[in-house]
Amino acid sequence: MNISIAVVIFLLTVFASISLNGIMRNIAKNNRWLIDIPDKNRKFHLTPTPVTGGIAIQIAMLTGFLALFFLADFTIQSEIRNLQLTSNTINDGDFHKKSLKLENSDQNEIFDLLISETQSNNESDFEVQLQGSDEVVEIKMLENGVFRVNNNGDFSDYVIQNGNVVSLAGDVSESYKFSGSKPFQINKFVILFIIFGLLLQAFTLVDDAWGINPKIRITFQVLLNLLFCLASGIYVNDIGFGIGNENIQLGFLGIPFTVFCVTGIINAFNMIDGINGLCASMVISALIGFIIITGLDVVNYAFVIAFGGIFGFLVYNLGVVGEKRRVFLGDNGSSFLGFFVAWACIYLSSAENNFFNPVTALWLVFIPFLDCINVILQRMRLGKKLFSPDRNHLHHLLMQREINPLTVLSYIFLISLFFVFIGISLDYFGISASISLLLFLISGSIYLYFTQRLSE
Repeated sequence: MNISIAVVIFLLTVFASISLNGIMRNIAKNNRWLIDIPDKNRKFHLTPTPVTGGIAIQIAMLTGFLALFFLADFTIQSEIRNLQLTSNTINDGDFHKKSLKLENSDQNEIFDLLISETQSNNESDFEVQLQGSDEVVEIKMLENGVFRVNNNGDFSDYVIQNGNVVSLAGDVSESYKFSGSKPFQINKFVILFIIFGLLLQAFTLVDDAWGINPKIRITFQVLLNLLFCLASGIYVNDIGFGIGNENIQLGFLGIPFTVFCVTGIINAFNMIDGINGLCASMVISALIGFIIITGLDVVNYAFVIAFGGIFGFLVYNLGVVGEKRRVFLGDNGSSFLGFFVAWACIYLSSAENNFFNPVTALWLVFIPFLDCINVILQRMRLGKKLFSPDRNHLHHLLMQREINPLTVLSYIFLISLFFVFIGISLDYFGISASISLLLFLISGSIYLYFTQRLSE
């Protein structure tokens, strides 16, 4: 990941989020739509407040994603380019945008190349175009690593030596070097995540506006995540631990297991959204964990974009621009952010990426997950419906001790970060998944005991 590009994308997304939150807030206010009305029972805010934070964050994130096409190197994988493919024997391969630096140029120029691959009879041909130019250069790979370039009938051969593209004619002036950054991968999972995220956003906007029965909401989430699993092919198969030297493989059971996990995390983030900034801060703590554990991999562009979108939202949500301009996430925001974190955990821990063990994901969502478990257990003990609102969440219990909301937010955020760092440390130092899970269960039990004592 290029740090300079990441900073620019972060600032762009922050600006987009601040602007969009302001615009969406005004639209909601003027049309008296998507407004959360205080009821002095569960909703203690002083004035009617727009719940447009989620849609503003998502549009801001899409803005940051589109900026990647202009600022960063990227690869559109062949699985995307071939979606409309017929029975042709010629397939489109990957499409690349790649920065190229002319090493011996006095101007030290950097060019953006657009590289289109075509696959036929197990061979790959390439068409290379300088961005902004209509001229196309054809490249065919010969034997012994030689590339033959056809520039309007003018043929020349090149090889790659020490990372440089060098002409076999011996002309030193034609030595080039690609930028060292790995391209951002735009694959089927990324495209499907955007599509299904928008579907979830649309559904929960309706829920915020008119209200939807909880059973219908859960059914929709289950079907959405099931279709996502089937369409993307990404789901939990290896749970990271097992008996002896063999990890437990879920096989076809991995799909319902994944659907259950993602649906649970979506609702965990939705349920914890009880005070200003809390749900967003839980996402931020998970994003910090993602960024640390993946290092400078280009996948972090996605987390930088999410960070920027949430940061812009918090400017309004925490009252930085004034109490009267507050904006809430709404179900549309908390559900989407839970969807984002859950699928990021599954994608990064999958066999294809293997950034961390699946058990580590539990540490990244420690507070939302355990808070949800605690509330469900309390409702079952009291004979209440699972989706009936109450004040047994950790933030409610702390505020009942006359701790102000901002201090409660700080406490819970720091506790969440603490457990995130425990999880990624165990993963980094190669501690087995079985021990990590055991420590998680012990920590979770202590958490549940602590919250039980707080509620007494």
